[in-house]
Amino acid sequence: MIQTQNKTVNTRQKPGCLIGFALFWIAFSTVFVIICLTQDEITFAIIGSIFLLVGFLLLLYALLVMVIRARVGTPEFLISKETLKVGEPFNISYYHSFKRKVRVNRILIQLYFRETATYQQGTDTKTVRHQEMIEEFEEPGGDFRAGSMIQNSFDVQIPPDGMHTLKVQRNQLQWFVKFQMEIPRLPDFVNEYELEVLPALYRSE
Repeated sequence: MIQTQNKTVNTRQKPGCLIGFALFWIAFSTVFVIICLTQDEITFAIIGSIFLLVGFLLLLYALLVMVIRARVGTPEFLISKETLKVGEPFNISYYHSFKRKVRVNRILIQLYFRETATYQQGTDTKTVRHQEMIEEFEEPGGDFRAGSMIQNSFDVQIPPDGMHTLKVQRNQLQWFVKFQMEIPRLPDFVNEYELEVLPALYRSE
């Protein structure tokens, strides 16, 4: 089987990048607020303070994601094929050993199709995104001790009437598999893996 764990495309799974962005946002907002205060621009200082608060919230969220990584670890996620044809079946499996004691509400594995369109409206550029759930598998959670193992495998299929992957300047058609572990009082552990679907119909041997 082909391991695709490193094909993560969800920015929520890159807390280091988010921390860097949050620190930049905080630094920029702080400078803006200081300049406004020195020039007695109280209204703009208040607006800058709101942006500063947003930066701290982003930083807090990124730190919580890092806490989840430390407590849960990174599940091994396997997909049977890197590239697929329209209508082709494939297999998804995962296994994981918990680093520390943790409670999990449930585990979700989802196959979904995303369409993204970018268009010009006057001087503004707008992006519209539509997402369709194709298949979903739900696993029960529980209280897991350090060293506890979980694993499972699922047979999935790209729909025979589905679209193939497309990436052009203003339109994108993409397929994803998402692994989500819901953890009480903390952000969910989420990884997304992008699939490549070729413009060809699958024919069974």
